Amino acid sequence: MSNEKHFLKAIFSAYYKRATVPPPKHVERREFGFILFDREGMIRHLYFKSGKSLNEFLRREVPLHAYFSSAYYEMPNAEDMDSKGWLGADLVFDIDADHIPTPCKEEHDRWVCLDCGYSSVGMAPESCPQCKSKRLKAETWLCELCLEVAKNETLKLVEDFLVADLGLSISEMTFNFSGHRGYHVHVHSEVVRELSQEARREITDYVRGVGILPKLHGFSRAFMSSGPPDLADPGWRGRLARGLYDFISRASAEELRKVVRRGKAAKLIVEHRDEVLRSLESTPPRWPAVKGVSVLTWSRIASHVAKLQGSFIDERVTTDIKRLMRLPETIHGKTGFRVKLLSFSELERFNPLVDAVVFRRGEVKVHVEHAPEFTVAGEVFGPYEDATLTLPMPAAVYLLCKGAASLAEEG
Repeated sequence: MSNEKHFLKAIFSAYYKRATVPPPKHVERREFGFILFDREGMIRHLYFKSGKSLNEFLRREVPLHAYFSSAYYEMPNAEDMDSKGWLGADLVFDIDADHIPTPCKEEHDRWVCLDCGYSSVGMAPESCPQCKSKRLKAETWLCELCLEVAKNETLKLVEDFLVADLGLSISEMTFNFSGHRGYHVHVHSEVVRELSQEARREITDYVRGVGILPKLHGFSRAFMSSGPPDLADPGWRGRLARGLYDFISRASAEELRKVVRRGKAAKLIVEHRDEVLRSLESTPPRWPAVKGVSVLTWSRIASHVAKLQGSFIDERVTTDIKRLMRLPETIHGKTGFRVKLLSFSELERFNPLVDAVVFRRGEVKVHVEHAPEFTVAGEVFGPYEDATLTLPMPAAVYLLCKGAASLAEEG
């Protein structure tokens, strides 16, 4: 085991000796998995009778990463998945900044194709633009803007979709910072526990706005006499109306042209912007009386904003009825941050770059290969290139966990 792993394991061990990790609901029905410092791959198919035995394991083994199943099983320690006896699963959501386009990624993220070597900055594409390979390696960094956007998406998911549209109760949900670049939402309600993969996929499509047809929500000639959707309407009808209003209020003629595919219509909307907005916000709302702009134009804008009004979730996580999720209050091995359990009221004011920092005392001398400017524990560090320096513990641990730094000899 490398010196860096020895160092990290020692400080992780100190954390688990003083901390008590709360067990998930019905801990005895959950499968657990761990990645250890001194072993390749994941050990899984483990179960614990109680929170006490779980914490004894954490203190003894000191994992680099810790996971538990969203599913409940008759025999969670059975090594054959079909023999476990699936009893149901929580409805889980993963909101990750990696999946949300933000301009700051051009500054701190980069990727490389493992087949042809082509590289670039920003979000990694689906495939390499040079050789079309999907074997891409991304290097992502924590950033205040990315984390704030991920938090806002989490709040939108819970308030606008899970509570307002699906009627679920916040009292039957738990929330946690993922320890890296996003948040997890677990719905424990009996209502959702036995939902099939297909039913969960329907939920992810609804939340993401996949397959939303504006013509079924008031954007068609059939609704010309009754007026457009109201900004206060519930569900996707009101969501499309608000999205349309917001987009028109700020879009340039060029942005509108790309969406409506007609330069003349885009120009007319910009020229009559105030009139259009007054029509949409009136009670009851009226179709904007702009000659040369048809309901088809409004429908095209509604189709565009549907992609923006949905929630940026990782649909693979929600549809997987046997998913392993990060165990709250453990340490994320890629950052050294706590997978922080949060109440919904705490979520809005939570700052992961401060509140999830575990290791604060002391300094460490490290050699940094590459790091863009980053913020940890309220301090700004970097950028660094091939630099040897002494850093405060929070920054040093973060870089060591990311593999961006190595321990440097003193003296």
